[in-house]
Amino acid sequence: MPDTNPMTQDRMENIVIRDVDLIEQQKGYLVFKYQQVKMAMISDVKHDRMRIIAPIVEYSELTAEQKDAVMQANFHTALDARYATSEGVLYAAFIHPLSPLSQTELEDALKQVSTLALTFGDSYSSGSLRYAGE
Repeated sequence: MPDTNPMTQDRMENIVIRDVDLIEQQKGYLVFKYQQVKMAMISDVKHDRMRIIAPIVEYSELTAEQKDAVMQANFHTALDARYATSEGVLYAAFIHPLSPLSQTELEDALKQVSTLALTFGDSYSSGSLRYAGE
C-alpha cells in the first residue's frame, strides 16, 4: 500500500539514520557515510524541500571531457540524482519536495547519490537504467 502520510523532517532523519554511519547530526542537517560515500542531507521545513548531496571533486579540477560527461549523464544515466556544482565543488545530488517524499523514494535517493558519486569518471550512472539514445 502506498505511503499516504506526508514526510516530515523527523521521520526522514529517522529513516536515514538507521541505514548510515552517522558523523554529525543537527536538526535539518545530517552528515553520514552510506556505502563508503560521505554525504549530507539538508532539509528545510519552511520551504518543504530536502536534498542529499555527496561532494565528488573540486570543479576546477574537471577536464572539459568530464564536464561534458556529467552533463550527458544528467540527461541519460543519472536518473533522479544529478551532478550539480556549488561553491567550486562538483556534487552528486538529489533534490525533492519534503512532504510528498516517500520512504521508498528516500531509500532509493541514498543509493542513487552514492552510486552517482562512485561511478564518476567511469559510467557516470546512478543505477542500471539507461535511457534510449545513450
